[in-house]
Amino acid sequence: MKRVRKIVNFFAFNLLFFALYLNFIHKDKTVAEPVPVKINAAASINGAVPVQDADKYLNSKTSASIAQPAVDKSESTEKLSIN
Repeated sequence: MKRVRKIVNFFAFNLLFFALYLNFIHKDKTVAEPVPVKINAAASINGAVPVQDADKYLNSKTSASIAQPAVDKSESTEKLSIN
């Protein structure tokens, strides 16, 4: 029984040291370094992002089609009434 305990302890310590080696010493070669991201200071302050073709966005007809849908006047008065 004492011999079995020594063998189990030997393998447990080997497993422990192998896990420590993998965590702290061994470097994985497949991990790519993260790419640093440039942050535009002006955009973060204003909350706007500059675009290259501003006219394309300002003169587009799609922005006009996204406008609020027409609401029936009788329906809107019912929603606004308290009684």
